[in-house]
Amino acid sequence: MLPIVYTTSYINYPQLNLQQLYPIPTQYYNMIPTKIMCDQTCQFPEIILNEEVSENTDSNHQIYSKETLVLQELILLLKYLSKNISLLKDKAFENFASQNLKNLISQNCDIPNILKKRYIQVNKTKEEMTKFIIRRCFQFIKTEINYQEKDNLGAEERDKLFYHTFFSSDNEFMKTLDNDTIDDLIPFRKESKLKTINDAYLKQLFRSSKFSAYYYKFLTQFSTIYQIENEEKIQKMAKQILQIIFTRDYDKIKVYRRFPWKDHEFLKCENRAQEIYSKYHPQKIKNEKKFLKKESIKLEKIELSESIS
Repeated sequence: MLPIVYTTSYINYPQLNLQQLYPIPTQYYNMIPTKIMCDQTCQFPEIILNEEVSENTDSNHQIYSKETLVLQELILLLKYLSKNISLLKDKAFENFASQNLKNLISQNCDIPNILKKRYIQVNKTKEEMTKFIIRRCFQFIKTEINYQEKDNLGAEERDKLFYHTFFSSDNEFMKTLDNDTIDDLIPFRKESKLKTINDAYLKQLFRSSKFSAYYYKFLTQFSTIYQIENEEKIQKMAKQILQIIFTRDYDKIKVYRRFPWKDHEFLKCENRAQEIYSKYHPQKIKNEKKFLKKESIKLEKIELSESIS
C-alpha cells in the first residue's frame, strides 16, 4: 500500500496559468469569455441581450454593459410615451414593454408603469408654455445677433448685459419705458418687478420693433428648436432615471417633474406662440421682414470687418 501523503488544500495554491501548461493559439485563447466574479454578478440581475441589439453589432463578441442596454431602452420608452401617451391604452403599452424593454424590466418590472403614470400626471400649464416660448426666443436672438456670453459674470449680470445690449439700440422702444429701465424687463430675479411673464410684460416686450421682428423669425423655426430641445430632455432624463434605477431609489420617480414635452402639448405650445404674436403685435408682417433684412445686412458688415481686422 502506498503511504498517505498530506498536502495543503488546493485553495492555497497560486492560480495556475493554464495557457503555460496547455498551450493554446493566442487567437483562440482570447475568445474564451472572461470569468465574472461573484460580487459582480450579484450586483444587478442578469441583463438580456435582445435580438435587435445583437443584429446591429459588427461582432457577436461585442460587449454591452448593463447600463448601456438599460439606457437605450429608457430612451426608447420616453420617445414612445412622448408621442403616444395621450392615445395610449394599457394593453398597447404592455405589448410595447414586453417586446422592447426586456433589460429594463429585468431590473424592476414596475419601472415602465411607474414612469408612464408619472408622465401622465405631469402636464405643462399655459404659464409654463409662455415662459418656455419667451426664454427660447431670447436664446434664439442671441444666436441670430452673434451675441457672445461672458463667462466671468454671474447669471443676473449676464442677463442684464444682454438686455441692455439688445434693447438700447431700439430708440423708439427706449422712449416707451418712461420711468422704468431696461433692468425692469428682466423677469425671475430677486430684484425684478416681474416675478412671472404676465400680460403687462408681454405688451412691453412687443413695443420693441426689434424684438417683434426677431420673434417673428423665431416662430418660423419654433418646431426645429422644440425638437432639438426635447431630444436633449429625453437623453438627460434617461441618464437621471438610470441612476435612480441602479441606486434603487424609486421614490424619486414618483416626484420627478422634468419630463420631455408630449406631442400634443407641443401643438398647444406652438398655438400659444402664434397667439402671443397675433395678440401683442398686430402690425403687418412686411415691417418685420424689412427690419430683419436690415439687421442681416448690418450683421454681415460687422462680420466682414471682424474678418478683415
